[in-house]
Amino acid sequence: MFIRHKKRHHRVMNPTQAMLALRLLRHLLAEDAETGSPSEDLSFDDLRDALVIAVKPPKGRAEHHLELARLVYGEINRRIQSMRDLGLDEDMIREASGGKDRGDFKLFLTALTQYGASLEASETLAQYVRKLQEDNKMYKGVKSLWTLVLRGLAQEGREEELLREYRTAEEAGVEYMPPVHEIMTTFYATRDRVEETKQWFEKPIYGNWMRSPESYMEVVRFALRTGEQQWLQSVFEELINSNPPKEWWDVVFQWAVLVLDKGVEDIKQLITTMEQHADGQNDLKPDATTINVLIKAAIEKKNPYLAERFLSLGAELGIRPSSTTYILQLDYRLDAKDLSGAQVIYDKLMRGEVNVRNDEDLPVLNKYLRTLCSGPEPDMEQILDVTADLEHRHATLEPETVVALCMAFLRRDNQYDVIDTLSLHTVSYSLEERAQVRKAFVDYCLDKKISTARVWDCYSLLRQFFPETEPSYRIRLMDAFFERRRPDMACYIFGHMRAHGNPEQRPTADVYVRCLEGLGRHPDADSLRMVHNMLKMDTTVQMNTRLYNALMLAYAACEDPGTAIEFWRDITNSAEGPSYNSLAIVFWACELQPYGDRTARPIWQKMQRMDLEVPPNVFWSYCGAIAGSGYVDEVIRLIRGMDASVGYPPGMMTLGVTYNALPGPTRKKHFEEWARSEYPEIWAQLENKGRRETIMGTKFNIVRTMEA
Repeated sequence: MFIRHKKRHHRVMNPTQAMLALRLLRHLLAEDAETGSPSEDLSFDDLRDALVIAVKPPKGRAEHHLELARLVYGEINRRIQSMRDLGLDEDMIREASGGKDRGDFKLFLTALTQYGASLEASETLAQYVRKLQEDNKMYKGVKSLWTLVLRGLAQEGREEELLREYRTAEEAGVEYMPPVHEIMTTFYATRDRVEETKQWFEKPIYGNWMRSPESYMEVVRFALRTGEQQWLQSVFEELINSNPPKEWWDVVFQWAVLVLDKGVEDIKQLITTMEQHADGQNDLKPDATTINVLIKAAIEKKNPYLAERFLSLGAELGIRPSSTTYILQLDYRLDAKDLSGAQVIYDKLMRGEVNVRNDEDLPVLNKYLRTLCSGPEPDMEQILDVTADLEHRHATLEPETVVALCMAFLRRDNQYDVIDTLSLHTVSYSLEERAQVRKAFVDYCLDKKISTARVWDCYSLLRQFFPETEPSYRIRLMDAFFERRRPDMACYIFGHMRAHGNPEQRPTADVYVRCLEGLGRHPDADSLRMVHNMLKMDTTVQMNTRLYNALMLAYAACEDPGTAIEFWRDITNSAEGPSYNSLAIVFWACELQPYGDRTARPIWQKMQRMDLEVPPNVFWSYCGAIAGSGYVDEVIRLIRGMDASVGYPPGMMTLGVTYNALPGPTRKKHFEEWARSEYPEIWAQLENKGRRETIMGTKFNIVRTMEA
């Protein structure tokens, strides 16, 4: 039903839908293999419908479309071969299979060539032709298959294989027809290969067929890039003198605008020249297509004023605009930021002044919405009108448009409009398209200029509509709320990860550590208890020194140094043992704990006995632990003996941590007088940091960073 719906409504499968269709088909075929008979649920028509849909290129990656085409075509061939093995004659097989094997092969070859498997297509075509020759079943349409392979090789940039395949096709009797001429000319023209472009363009075409309009337009752009206007002049003089049909005259007009820089009056003269060449040909009159190509040329020149003049020329000549005319007009007015003019064209399209087919206006209407949303003060009424019209048509907006709409709605606190937009469109997106919208929401949440309330609303929508949001994004969001000094919100995000139904989304030991470190910087006792309880219940996480360190850090920051020190005892009893970070954290906990020196001294003495190298952050943390219990003279002796005990002199942090830890103004004053006289330069650095008054007394504005 899904495939039939796509085919009936001319819709394209996105990469995720193709992946799911591929998985389903593999499952059904595996069941068929087990039972030994083809599934009644999959007829030849069903398989061909799947092949037709697989050949329609998606927006984004196409590897699943290619695999689906391979699988479907292989199954069709397998069933036909099975019937042959049973002894059925070709007429019966043709009747049973629908008799479209030639069309099946062309579709399969198309899939290979447009999805980057042109080398495989080349080999497949060679085998196909050999089989036809062996069975004496060659048919006229085989030659057109080489065009598919040549075009695929050209699109993939495989010059050596392209030339080899061309020689093979030539030997097989494939003539140098306009499609082949276009492929070879375009390949070299787009690479600005001057001599090769001229050689392939000027190579005579079989049967004196005319070069395609696309070939002429390709060499027009080639000449503009490479300065070959003089060579191009002779090419177009020859074309004009050949009295070409109307489609080629439209190319001449574009050449005149793009290369010769002709204006409206010059084009009018050229149109007169074309009409004089009519010679009984009724179609040599300008029409809407003529005006459209002129507008396209003006757009290519980035000249909206010229485009408007060409539009006026159409009205002057009595040419009724087509849907393409309005679409182009809306496009260049948007480029010129002419929103009032764009709205006029949009209103004409909505009134049905022209017949729009196959949703050809959707790309430019998406662009219109994005432009409306991009202004500093978006016209919300017009935005909602356009979205309502598109919803009435059951149109799916492009991911970029959904992003623009949602960001505009979020800036105005219109959460319900965001919900409506996401509900309508993201359900039909591929994983890649959903990722595009998801990233925009994450970026919005990470924008520090946006208020915390709006960011939390955005996160709530992200969580609701994108449960697949990667852990890396969730961690960044958690960190962002810690930076906003909202540890409660940060821990809610952590809790959402912990409660996720997908085990891959749940926090690892490293994520627990990161969250607890955040609580160490921005403490919140209730949030800490919540996270610690989650850790206790998490059977997937094994406790280690980093986790114990993080718990020590968080509990110490939340004014519970006694519990923090309990984790130190867990560390000392573990097989892994303490790290230097463990020592720095436990000394800080001792600094905060009444009589913490009683815990700190035995640890320090053990370090001395083990003759451990002491990093500066561990030493100043120990100084803080001793100072925190009020032993100012002892800490002064420690600092004086630094060179002998740890091998380096004191720094700004040594003096700053000690000063901040000392209780009471008397002890602080005593230490300051000593430090100022002993280490005047270092003390001056501290003075430059400035001081602040706290309930614990005066403290220097130093940043003391601790990690688990």
